[in-house]
Amino acid sequence: MKNTLIHSRRGFLKTTALAALGATITPSSLFASVAIDPDALKIYRSKAIGCFMGAAIADAMGGPTEAQHYLRIAKEFPDFQDYIPHNTSATFMPLGPGRALEPEAGNITDDTYIRMDLAAYLLQTNPPYNADKFASWLLKNANFSNWWTVAVKALKRIENGEVSAKDAGLKHQQGGGGAWWQPVAMLYAGDPGKASKVTTAMCKIWKAPLEQDILSSVVAGQAAAFKKGATVDSVVQAVLDDSGPLAKKLFTRAVEIAQQAKSTTQLYENLYKHCLVKSCTTEVNGPMPEREEPQIVLGEIDYNGILFAEQQPLALAYFVYGQGDPYKTVLTGVKAGRDTDSNTCNSAAWLGALGGIEVWPEKWVTTVQKANMKRMDLFKTGEALIEKGIGNKTIRFDRIE
Repeated sequence: MKNTLIHSRRGFLKTTALAALGATITPSSLFASVAIDPDALKIYRSKAIGCFMGAAIADAMGGPTEAQHYLRIAKEFPDFQDYIPHNTSATFMPLGPGRALEPEAGNITDDTYIRMDLAAYLLQTNPPYNADKFASWLLKNANFSNWWTVAVKALKRIENGEVSAKDAGLKHQQGGGGAWWQPVAMLYAGDPGKASKVTTAMCKIWKAPLEQDILSSVVAGQAAAFKKGATVDSVVQAVLDDSGPLAKKLFTRAVEIAQQAKSTTQLYENLYKHCLVKSCTTEVNGPMPEREEPQIVLGEIDYNGILFAEQQPLALAYFVYGQGDPYKTVLTGVKAGRDTDSNTCNSAAWLGALGGIEVWPEKWVTTVQKANMKRMDLFKTGEALIEKGIGNKTIRFDRIE
């Protein structure tokens, strides 16, 4: 695999997209009290915001195409290169709680709303971060009106005393919720092992062992992307190194398909042929999942897949296929069908952490920031997470520069 992305070392404050929004990052008082190499700080800030905004970009761009077959997307949304409105006649997902709340192009879905609650938890509490603290905080503070309702059910079972937070995922419906976790990688930038452990501890609310393993490996890869000299190859290797036996097989299969693909058509055909999942074990070393036979679905039908054994390998495939190109990475993901927004959130988070905010087209950045300002300030939250990571002393600046 050849990595064609060269990380830009331009100053973060030169990013025209931020300047246009009045969202330049101002120095924190924390910076003066912690001995941090200025170059490492500049690179970290760019990568952290790139990771956070990348996930929002992919969420907003993938929402209108979610739950469709890639051939239907090609038919209904031919050759789109930018955000599209959420209320087009070809979109399956209606506006409202658990989806996009506004029709205008660039609006995010429940993935980012939930990610903002996770970010708020990290900002308002101190380590150790774990399932008990996280569940308790969410039950007191989260706005569940914009959440995926399946995820709320696990929290209500904890609230009712039916199960402990650390065991709730063992009997919860598996799948979904893979696009929330980039803030953990931002706080543990450069430390994939720690990022993985924290993710595992927190996601036990919803996840059984296999999905804990897959998700923690996704976040480990995001944390590894902050390292000096990181490449597409090294990020993939960090994901594989953190994976247990079954997760490694699933990721490796998808990566090999992406490496061999000569076109998006070939990529989609082979991913659909080999990687779609109908059902799966919850064990880290269990058997390969039952494959879902691909169908050509061009009509009115929800054609989705939310099991992690499918979702996250697909996300890694889009990242590998994109080879550092933002258009090739994100557009490949959101045109691929299935759980387009959730899957591509992680493809984009890996890329944003690898290439920094400069990797994203200015129009994509400004559109998603402006479209959602009524309910959230993405840049402000990203900056707050940067300060929190510095204050927690969990960022490995020695590995960033």
